[in-house]
This record gives sequence, structure tokens and C-alpha cells, in this order.
Amino acid sequence: MPELKKAKKKADLLQIDKVPLYDANKQVIGEYLHDLYGYCVLLHNEVKDFGFSKEDAKDFFMYMCKNSNEPQYVILRRITIAQSFLKEEGDSHSADTISEVFSELERLKTYVNSLKQLTYRDLQIRAIAEHYYMNGLSVKEVVKTLMSTKILLKYDEWDVDFKYEKTEANTKRIERYFKSFKNYDVQKFDS
Repeated sequence: MPELKKAKKKADLLQIDKVPLYDANKQVIGEYLHDLYGYCVLLHNEVKDFGFSKEDAKDFFMYMCKNSNEPQYVILRRITIAQSFLKEEGDSHSADTISEVFSELERLKTYVNSLKQLTYRDLQIRAIAEHYYMNGLSVKEVVKTLMSTKILLKYDEWDVDFKYEKTEANTKRIERYFKSFKNYDVQKFDS
């Protein structure tokens, strides 16, 4: 199973192993799904789990698995469903389930490549904002909280002569994150 690499500094760009690909000559489909599942969990830990308490981290992971349409969570759900069918029916992995997992691989690869453009600090801010989004906080409340805990800076730290207040820039950043979170929400339809 691939391991995610750790950066040495928060300013480092995220370093993640490539998404594992299926090679029928080297492994059976069940082994591959197990490896892919492990990769998705490691990906979550690497890009979402930033200093939460054990209980908050568990709640956040479960929330994301249930409510996020990000490819790693879609894959986790589909593999879990396939495993439950296997236990219930004693059947091998269904072709439909396998094709659903494989259809998400391209999206996962694209998503992972986009994450490689971010620093660990960016990911930390994004993950914490997403946790607050999950808990129903507004953009303004998130910005205020992150600035009061110094996760987001209140002033431009590089300009010592003119202390530029960054509230507006921080608000735009969190608004952009919130918009992307909404894009990844699982769509719930009333029946």
C-alpha cells in the first residue's frame, strides 16, 4: 500500500504519491480495492486531519465520508458498498460497483494533482474552514475565529511600515473555500 510523504515545513508544497493503478497481472481486484481504500484514507489524513482532537477527527472523517462528493470519499463509499454486498450475498465484486470505482479514478488523479499546488499551511486553513463549514459557521465567524487563533494573520506580516489589515483578503479566501465545499456536497433530494 502506498504511503503519503510528509513535508518538513508548512510552506512546502504537498507531496502525495500517485493514485495507485490497477494491474491485473500483479493483483486481484479485491487486493487493488483494498489498496485504493487505504490510499483514500491516507489522503484524507494528509489533507484534512490537522490537529483535531481524536473525537473531532473521527466525526469529521465520518461527515466527509457521508456528505462529500470529493472523489476519495465517493470511492470510499463505493468500496464499502461493494464489501457489504460481498458479505451479504457471498458474491464477487459486481461489475457495476467496479466500474463506478474506476470511473472515479480520473477525478481522483485530477484532484490529487490540484492539491499538489497547495502548501501544507493552505491545506490546514482549508481543512479547518471545512470543519467549521460542516458545523454551520458562517464565513465571517470562520474568519474571526481563525484570525483570533492566529491561524490566519490579521495584518500583513511582511510590511513593517504599514500594517495592512487582512480581514477582507481572509474573507475572500474563506468565501472561495466555502464555495468549493458546496461544489463537493453530496446532493440530497427529497423523495
